[in-house]
Amino acid sequence: MEKKKRLELKEKGWTEQELKKAERIMEHDVQQSKSFSRLVFWSALIVILFANLAVSLVLIPFLIVFSAVVLYSVIVLLGISFGFLYNFLISTVGTMHKGHHRWTNILVPIVAMINIIIVVLASNFFISKLESNPVTQNPFMAGIVFAIAFVLPYMILKLFFKK
Repeated sequence: MEKKKRLELKEKGWTEQELKKAERIMEHDVQQSKSFSRLVFWSALIVILFANLAVSLVLIPFLIVFSAVVLYSVIVLLGISFGFLYNFLISTVGTMHKGHHRWTNILVPIVAMINIIIVVLASNFFISKLESNPVTQNPFMAGIVFAIAFVLPYMILKLFFKK
């Protein structure tokens, strides 16, 4: 508790024992708040990772049917959308350490890129089984495009909205 607040409470007649009890209660609330923030933070991270996987699976038909221009447009749109969603979820948990944010800012784009690569490889496998011979997409390029689009909202917010 702040010294100023402590003095005000003493002037109002609070005893030392009452002040210590109030400090313990407030400290307990802060600890609970931090625990809850950690739970929300890691839950949001898990939701984002599973959402990336779901988006990757949804892209399989698009990889088989669309041309490269349309495919990459869809990938960029999805990457930017999930990037903004990720930034919103993670930035709302303000009490986390910067190390947690740095860790997720590295981990999530890597996982997103790996998801896209796996799905593109799977779609290329399905395309090779088709009787016609459509063009297959480069899985590494699709993964890189998605990862860049995913990180782009974070970079924009950091560059233009510095706090």
